[in-house]
Amino acid sequence: MQTALTQSQIQSVVTTLSPLEAQEYLESIQALTHELDRAMEAIVSRELPAFEQSVSRQMSACVKLAELPKRSARRVRDVSSEAAPDAELTGRIAAASVALVALNKRYSALLKHSGDTLRMFAGLFRSYTGTTQPGMLSTWSCEL
Repeated sequence: MQTALTQSQIQSVVTTLSPLEAQEYLESIQALTHELDRAMEAIVSRELPAFEQSVSRQMSACVKLAELPKRSARRVRDVSSEAAPDAELTGRIAAASVALVALNKRYSALLKHSGDTLRMFAGLFRSYTGTTQPGMLSTWSCEL
């Protein structure tokens, strides 16, 4: 299965992080996963405020995910005094990343479907001219 993030890409990001930063990175991935799930639930239940809150939290999580490796790269690491994240934590980050990519694909499909539905309704409402056919004023009956 090919995902947007390959194992080597995940490994290259994780190796630049300290163990504490790697844990923070994992928590951010999990938070983003949770927010994607909340956003999908909000779309399905047509709760715009909940969806907007979730999108805001998604943006915050994405900023944090992008900033952590940059911040870590800027920091001068003393390799002898600071250990790299262990294999177990790296594996958890990789698994969470793969799950996030899969959920993101479902989220993308739901957004596309919702957009298509909105465009269909918009077209339907644009074609409505506001007039209806007059009803039949006479009534027919038949006796046997």
